[in-house]
Amino acid sequence: MSDREILARLETIPEGPADTSLVSPSAAVGLWRVLNALRDGWFLEKRLRDVARMIAVDARARRLRPEQMLVALKRDWPKLLEGRRAPDDAELRTVCERLVTFCIHEFYAPEPCAIGSCRAG
Repeated sequence: MSDREILARLETIPEGPADTSLVSPSAAVGLWRVLNALRDGWFLEKRLRDVARMIAVDARARRLRPEQMLVALKRDWPKLLEGRRAPDDAELRTVCERLVTFCIHEFYAPEPCAIGSCRAG
């Protein structure tokens, strides 16, 4: 399946509830810090991974499928950048691509467990 076909398919997937943002305020602040650092010449990969983890945890809690999570992230992306001084387009595209990659990885990663609450696997 080509990238164009995949993107076309994602456009037809229902997002779930449209009245709420997938990206929590904490994740948005983390993302803004990544973007601010990037403008200053730094890339905070660990922080971006933390943002992706928050997004994935929220998506799982809302019982979204991974593709619904990505569609919701795509929907929320412009709102996250509103009123922000964003880095140039190439850097912004790189951050978006890495965030998507990290979100997918975190969505499928084993969930961390509290002491005594892990399932035997």
